[in-house]
Amino acid sequence: MGQDGRPYIPVKINGTPETMLIDTGGVFTEIPESVRDALQLEKRNVPVEMVGVTGSTTHIAARGSFGLGNLTVDKTDFMVMPDTKDAGDGASGIFAPNFLHAYDADFDFGGKTFSLISQDHCDGKVVYWPAQSVAVVPMRVDKVGHIHLTVTVEGKQMSAMLDTGASNTFADLSDVVTRFGLTAGAADTPYGGELGPTHAAYYSHHFKSLSLEGIAISNANVKLIPDLMRRSTTERSSTLEGGSRIPDRDLELGLSEITLGMDILRHFHLYIAYKEQKLYITPATAPTPASSAAAEATGQAVH
Repeated sequence: MGQDGRPYIPVKINGTPETMLIDTGGVFTEIPESVRDALQLEKRNVPVEMVGVTGSTTHIAARGSFGLGNLTVDKTDFMVMPDTKDAGDGASGIFAPNFLHAYDADFDFGGKTFSLISQDHCDGKVVYWPAQSVAVVPMRVDKVGHIHLTVTVEGKQMSAMLDTGASNTFADLSDVVTRFGLTAGAADTPYGGELGPTHAAYYSHHFKSLSLEGIAISNANVKLIPDLMRRSTTERSSTLEGGSRIPDRDLELGLSEITLGMDILRHFHLYIAYKEQKLYITPATAPTPASSAAAEATGQAVH
């Protein structure tokens, strides 16, 4: 776990040891330009454009080998993003749903262990660690691998996305101020700062209650940010090499109504069953010899 509260794992890119952020809210596994330059990976234009939460964009990819634990691939594409702090200080990229969704993903934040587990198992038979109670949350996986579920915020249902790549929980500024009758800049919704290169202002608000499937979080501090991803993709109509036009209207562009970040998620043990489309949640606990052995036997554990 990094100082920013987000989960990082050791990987190898073209045989070189690197570190990546695990980002369930990402799309394609990516590296920054500086890493591509250092590893001398050949880059090319691709008929896809990726837009980051701060509004940064790319349609450049680079190809190289990739290793994670005992899992290796000789050639795979990485999207190449401008150098920002999105991946975390010192990280060499983002490990995203284009890899994650082919497995079950087990985040043991208490034990600081991440496992990729085969989806070839009986539905529901996934909680291998000791747990007195388990919350089973229905989820929906969209076309790009994002995980959507329903939460209740101060009595109002909202569509939420689960994002291990976000340090903080955040929501769409314009939607929240309208839905909850807030005023950006007021005493209960103070100015929080600026976002990335766009310098767009964001705010924050403490919600008295946030819950899902019997799990309650009180006094949740939520950042309220402008939807720069949607703005970036709708204001431009670029034509990329190969004739592909963006945005793809079949994709779900922009922010979810609320995005659950690591300030909330770190308190739980999360098992994401992508194929089953269910999320299994128990409280985060320190590792025990039995649970560590079970993790090693059940899947490919990366410490």
